Amino acid sequence: MFLTMFSAELKRTLKNPYSFVLILIVPVAITLIAIVLFSSFGFLQTKIGILNLDTDPLSRLTVGIVMSLFKGSNISYVSEDYQQKLLNGDLQAVVVIPKDFSRKLYAAQQTELIFIPSPVDLQVSTVMYRTFRSMFEDLNGSPFFDPQVIRYLFASPGYPAPRLSALEREAVLNLTSLLIPITVFLSTACVLLAIASVSLQLDEQSKLTELFVSMNVGRFTYTVSKILAYTSIGLTVSVVALLILLRFRVFLITPAMIELIVLNSLFHASLGLILSAISPNMQVSSMLGVALTALSFYFSGGVVPLSSMPAHLQSLARNYPLFLVIYSMRKQQLFALDITSDIKRIALLVVVFLALSSTLGSLKLRRR
Repeated sequence: MFLTMFSAELKRTLKNPYSFVLILIVPVAITLIAIVLFSSFGFLQTKIGILNLDTDPLSRLTVGIVMSLFKGSNISYVSEDYQQKLLNGDLQAVVVIPKDFSRKLYAAQQTELIFIPSPVDLQVSTVMYRTFRSMFEDLNGSPFFDPQVIRYLFASPGYPAPRLSALEREAVLNLTSLLIPITVFLSTACVLLAIASVSLQLDEQSKLTELFVSMNVGRFTYTVSKILAYTSIGLTVSVVALLILLRFRVFLITPAMIELIVLNSLFHASLGLILSAISPNMQVSSMLGVALTALSFYFSGGVVPLSSMPAHLQSLARNYPLFLVIYSMRKQQLFALDITSDIKRIALLVVVFLALSSTLGSLKLRRR
């Protein structure tokens, strides 16, 4: 009976032209919107940490001159335990000055500053990185980094500017990488909230609920089959989104990301069914679905930087499953951290929503 219900729900949804269009069009539309958004992205307030490993006083002076070019930036010096500040979002990036910075600068050799981004507002960190790197490239060959210029603000040209490098994080700090959570996770959320939020009302309007009651279909069979059917649709949307990203030559897919995609689909399938269960009619459930889709965009952290939200909303966003999914993926990409504990936390939230949606949905299948 369960497989029959699962198969019937899946076929019924996929045969609906509205659902089919959502699955194909939403990932494309969101990708195009994200490209436009990030292409015109700007920032005014940035929080940058400086880790100076060079004991020569000249390095501090050099960095002070460089950072003065960024009006509105909040510059602070940090110790070697800066990583937690990046993980918390207290800093949007840390620039490391290596020990031999001044020695190479005196010798007119190529110097290098290490840029380490934060996974919280990676879009802001990416813009900062690109801006820094472009600035240093423009200054290359100019007298700006001549030690005599730094001392007396005048000297002859010929000293190379530092080259900014993100090391292995380079692949994450680009437009294509930023498109991954937008295209994959948000597309799935949009489609599932749109489809699942009206599911129970559609059954009632078409008298299917009464039919299932007369057939003695189990309550939890009814709801769980719906959740798994919509989860399958969510996975299909994710695959479509990944195929779109292949066009941009994305090679950042990991086993952990596959787990996060599954959890994301399960969560939004459950959430959509909860909306459908608590709504008195299709109009209300549709409005709730649209409202929650907008909130998902806001709280995901992939479109609106977390640091731009009011303080009381930041704490809510940090515990929103969609933000946790994206944040966990970024932590692994940027710092190669074990995110097993994060996945367990997300899985626990998913289990809670699964249980809630199964309970609320089963109440719709009862004799009247």
